Amino acid sequence: MKALQLLRAWLALLACGLGVASAQAAPPDYQELYAHPERAMPMQPHWQLLPVSSSAPPWAEIFMFQIGTDPRHIDRLRWLSLNPDPNTGLAPALFDALEGNTLFLAPSAGSFCEGRWQVVRVDSHNNSKVNNVLQPATKVWLVQHKPNGRREATTAYGHLDAQGHWAVPPVTCDGGTTNGVYSPDAVAYLVPGDAQPLPSALRLDLVYAQPGLRDAGGRWLAPVPPSDITTAQWMDYKKQIVTPGSLGAGLIDPQGRMVIPFTFGQLPDATAQRRIQLCSNTGLRLQRDAGTPRVCRWQRLQRSQGGEALRPVQDAATGRWGYQNAKGQWVIAPQFHEARRFRHGYAVVSALFAEDWRPPGWRDEWPMVRQYWRMGRYWVAEALVRNPSTAGQWAIRYGVMNDAGQWLAPQAQLPLQITVPSPAGGRNGHYARMVAAHLPQLLGRHVEIRHVPDASVADYERLAADGGDRQLLFTAMTLPRGGIPGLHQGPAIDTALRSLLPVTLVASQPLVLAIDSTQADALGIGNTDDLLAYARAHPGRLRVGTGDDGWIGQLALAELLARGGVDMQRQVFRGMYPDSDVVTKAHAVELVLAPVNGVATAVRGGQLRVLGTTADPAHPQSLDGVTWPTLGAHAALAGLAVYDHYILWAAAHSDPAANRELQQAVAQVLARPEVQQQLQDVQAVGGGGPPESLLALEAQMREQWLRCCGKHLRSVK
Repeated sequence: MKALQLLRAWLALLACGLGVASAQAAPPDYQELYAHPERAMPMQPHWQLLPVSSSAPPWAEIFMFQIGTDPRHIDRLRWLSLNPDPNTGLAPALFDALEGNTLFLAPSAGSFCEGRWQVVRVDSHNNSKVNNVLQPATKVWLVQHKPNGRREATTAYGHLDAQGHWAVPPVTCDGGTTNGVYSPDAVAYLVPGDAQPLPSALRLDLVYAQPGLRDAGGRWLAPVPPSDITTAQWMDYKKQIVTPGSLGAGLIDPQGRMVIPFTFGQLPDATAQRRIQLCSNTGLRLQRDAGTPRVCRWQRLQRSQGGEALRPVQDAATGRWGYQNAKGQWVIAPQFHEARRFRHGYAVVSALFAEDWRPPGWRDEWPMVRQYWRMGRYWVAEALVRNPSTAGQWAIRYGVMNDAGQWLAPQAQLPLQITVPSPAGGRNGHYARMVAAHLPQLLGRHVEIRHVPDASVADYERLAADGGDRQLLFTAMTLPRGGIPGLHQGPAIDTALRSLLPVTLVASQPLVLAIDSTQADALGIGNTDDLLAYARAHPGRLRVGTGDDGWIGQLALAELLARGGVDMQRQVFRGMYPDSDVVTKAHAVELVLAPVNGVATAVRGGQLRVLGTTADPAHPQSLDGVTWPTLGAHAALAGLAVYDHYILWAAAHSDPAANRELQQAVAQVLARPEVQQQLQDVQAVGGGGPPESLLALEAQMREQWLRCCGKHLRSVK
């Protein structure tokens, strides 16, 4: 089937579209972006926060965010500003703590002012720079393309709406800044219900001032707070970002070995052999003062003897304290800032905070959670972390946990690609763009449209088999897929076509039967009655132009001839339908079957006259306020209704559940008033039904082809 060769086009995407941009791309510097503004958005812009393994969470990926959020506001917010570590190559995003979606700058918002301003990088989202309804500022790097060919770079702040478009752009078209402008259209940042966090089955609890979350059964979720007070105190000091030179009290034995690390504030002398009272702060406040509550417990010690003969001595040269024996010899070198006498084999000393000490079994990639906040339906944790992304230094990062107790990590998400196997500007592209404009909001996923006018059969077969869940075919494919053996002479891609999985019917558009106006006057054909009467009186005299074999014009003409009991010649023209020029200029035929956009100009110019359409009589077509008759409304043609169908298809190995989710999203798009108006403007009927209804339509179309096209069709080529 020649027409189906157009369908091969979309598979060129396999070679160029399946590669994933590296999530570890080095972030470019400002000068590089200024010099090369064509490198727009040089980050992985598409990712989602998804649950990761609870048995071995990838802490470096979970706690990788900086947030531009004032902690005083966080429990009132709905959207959380997530600014990934720049070394990850991920773009900043806004996280919806009610729905769990991540919002990015929409591709269409990458330029504005008719392309004069181009966003070359999203720098950050900042909830701290909010207006009076807590709408954050989005900082972007911009390049202005000036009329003289020069470029000018700048940074500015704007506000996004819930689709990632500019509610308030970062600059005005005259170059003014807008970061202080209030916009009621920007994303709503307050949690509904008087800004109160939603209840959770997880419970926030403390162990020695270390916060943790418990599930309904009382089990701790990772990271589990420490059970010993020494580790808890070390973590408490670390999380306050201990400055160089900070001191801590600890315990040593007579050999000068550290028994309790130098992490405590003050320690009492051992009052009884083999035990000492250790105290730590309690509560979540990181800024300590004299009124901070404390908790104490007795720590048992290993048996130790000696030391009583040693006495603390301050070294005159260094000012440090050490221990000497009765002969005045240094037994423990002077190294402490304070030192007390040994009692029961131990001595309390004060020294530099034990920066290099680690609790037994401690792993440096573990986070030290400083605080938890309840935010919408999620928990946000602030932690001190050290990993390659922090250059080996301790740094504060943030992570997100859902109510199931699962930590979420950013996973690069490829955009959903809708491939249109025809050049931009046609009907396929129009319907694809109409749907794709609304899907990101419903799916929480970016949608891209690719026009691929040429591809090999091998490419088509490979992509039809291996496209997965990120690629879809959108096309006015002839039904049934691959044609009917014996009726359509299809190419080798028929098998691949039949393996595609149906997603949903998007739109159906009928054809228009139009006649050359001069011929209509000369032959006395002004309506359907006249057409049928003339055709019966002059069998084979009238010529009707349609597209290639397999396209819907072939079926529409066959239905007309079969139901009307008349004979007309079919003249075949390359493509889906002939251009009106074949009638108005070449005069190769008297009549033409084409969609409304193919005849509208000639009808308005008076060169063509519409005799009827192949629409169902319940959905007639019109142009400029004039309603056209439907062929099926004529008694002799009752039941005639033939449409081009614009359909979303998925690869054979795609996930049926994902396809069903997409179908439901498309149905929501088609139900929107503005989309219904768009369909009405192009004389189309919306679809949106489940895959089963699409399969039923395919079976119906099979019957139409078999019934009409075997014996009533003459073809002149």
